[in-house]
Amino acid sequence: MNMTPATLFGADKTSPCVRQVYGVSGSGKTVFLNHMLREASKDRSFGPMWRAVVFDVKHSGYEDLVKKPTTNHMETIRNMKKHKITVVHPDIEEAQSSLDAIINHMFGLAQSVEDFTGVLIIEESSTYIRSTVGGIPASIKRFATQGRSLGLSLLLVNQRSLSNRWTDSQSNSLTMFRQPIPDADALKKKWGINGEEMNAKLAEKPFSFAHFDLESLNISYYNPIELPPPTLKPVDGSEKKKEAKVPKGPDLYKWLQKMT
Repeated sequence: MNMTPATLFGADKTSPCVRQVYGVSGSGKTVFLNHMLREASKDRSFGPMWRAVVFDVKHSGYEDLVKKPTTNHMETIRNMKKHKITVVHPDIEEAQSSLDAIINHMFGLAQSVEDFTGVLIIEESSTYIRSTVGGIPASIKRFATQGRSLGLSLLLVNQRSLSNRWTDSQSNSLTMFRQPIPDADALKKKWGINGEEMNAKLAEKPFSFAHFDLESLNISYYNPIELPPPTLKPVDGSEKKKEAKVPKGPDLYKWLQKMT
């Protein structure tokens, strides 16, 4: 399969709306998501009413996509009206209530705005999702079970694989970067994947990754993306120090060719 923004962020009303992305710190997952979001914002197939919200409790990794991350619900709503990508830096003590409000707002838009579609990316998702069904907030359960019919998708991003069987049952795919040994062992028990062999293959090229489709049970390996210059123009159009040329369209996908 080809890895495109639609693979990660596109809404598909015929399959589960949850996708998991995980890998240890420094393995390349945030850089990968950052630049796939940048490309998605220019992809006409998503439509003008497509919106992406990055809910980032760690406050690091997506700042170059926007002029300024939002910190409260009213700022988030205003930004979503104007821009395709919103990065939210919630207060850790109010993170759950803030997440609940964003999910409610996205559902409201999906139900009232024609052609609205969107993706919610929850960084450090294990902050909210524990190992039991009862350990999952009602808002996330709602998104996972009802979001598909509304053209919404949910990315659960984490350094470690989630140990929740319910979220696994609601997931469409796993995008896996280098992972710790316990997670590699768990892949065999969960999905029949030889995690040690996968980690060894990913170790051949730093920042490479694997994509496992949970419907077809096919696993594909990809080369790492190339890092662009550090000074980039935010997606929302505001200026930074110096605008750098960012590869577009097919050029981005050349970075994501499968390993040979």
